[in-house]
Amino acid sequence: MPSFVQRVTDVHRPDIVTPVTISHGITEFFSIAFPPIIPILVADLEITYGQAGLLVTVFFIMYSLFQLPAGVIGDYIGKTRLMLFGLVSMVGGIAFAGFAPNYETLIVAQAIAGVGGSTFHPTGMSIISDVETNETEGKAMGVFGFGGTLGTMAAPLVIGGIGELFGWRIALLVGATLGGIMTVFVLNLFVTASFSTSESLRPDGGSTLQERGDTLRKAMAFLTTRRIALLFLITLFVSLQHRAIQTFTTSYIAAETGVSISISNVAFFMLLLGGSIASLWAGDLADRFDRYYLGIGASLFTAMLVGATLLLMRLSTSLTVEALIPVMIVWFMLIGIAMYVSYPVKNALVSSEATEAYSGSLFGIIQTGSALGSAGGPAIFGFLATELGVASAFPMIAGASLILSLLFLLLMVLH
Repeated sequence: MPSFVQRVTDVHRPDIVTPVTISHGITEFFSIAFPPIIPILVADLEITYGQAGLLVTVFFIMYSLFQLPAGVIGDYIGKTRLMLFGLVSMVGGIAFAGFAPNYETLIVAQAIAGVGGSTFHPTGMSIISDVETNETEGKAMGVFGFGGTLGTMAAPLVIGGIGELFGWRIALLVGATLGGIMTVFVLNLFVTASFSTSESLRPDGGSTLQERGDTLRKAMAFLTTRRIALLFLITLFVSLQHRAIQTFTTSYIAAETGVSISISNVAFFMLLLGGSIASLWAGDLADRFDRYYLGIGASLFTAMLVGATLLLMRLSTSLTVEALIPVMIVWFMLIGIAMYVSYPVKNALVSSEATEAYSGSLFGIIQTGSALGSAGGPAIFGFLATELGVASAFPMIAGASLILSLLFLLLMVLH
């Protein structure tokens, strides 16, 4: 193994981090299942981009509503079993979507998948936080994020590619089948690994009702501090920025260049490839350098690159399609690198605040912010895309990145 890869993946408990990371990939694969086929859905169901964006928003509304309950429940009944239940629920929701006869049924299917997805981050991230040391939590969150980006990268290739060839229903059913196979694999890893030695996989919070009540009161006192509030807002804007970019990258490129959905999804894939590399790299950096400056720098760089997509509109009038596509592929890969740096940095900052007794509750609150941002991004920019056009609305996402940089600055001031 190359020394760089070994350094950025040298975590304290790889036997735990590995199945949780794979589970992250499954979750992200399903959460991004619809954006690669949005142009197909718009044409086939005769809906607007706003309605298509709402399909992603519904997923994340349900995702947000159940994040905090999932974190609290995970602290009490055991985080692994709740996480596995959520994976199975997501498989069922996406499979149901594959059989949907109309738009309204897709809304219901996305709601089911969103409830299942809500269980993952409060449980998976808290498990990693519980078992990793202060010296390795950044690396572990980088590996965790890398698994998520691999799952996200697979969505435009698998679902987008199959969707264009065989239709969106077949694409979703194939995606559900692959997700089900990977869920069984994760279950096998949990069964065969020596997890019985890890307190993070058993219920927390005390053995009596009074002890659990005391733990919950202490947790709520901690979870209402200014730093936690800022981390909540940072998480919200990280997700708003990310989901907006992910949701409309394929549509933006297709509208701007007139190329096929498959070619547009290649650029989307390169964005996610850049993000996967950045996630590992930034996780290691978060253990060795100032996390606040990393967050500020990544947010400002993302704002600059996304805002500068306005230049691509001008280039599209002077370049041939053959010349413009490589430019877009490189440009969106750079956007992926920039925006994904903030993920492990933010997660490491949250992890440094966590204690095992209520880490699930902490990540439940923080990930509620993530879900709200994920719900808001596609809805807000879907509306703008409907009113102004995708090409005009996409650069406006830079505004969320600028706000994110200010929030990292405020958190640094409170440090």
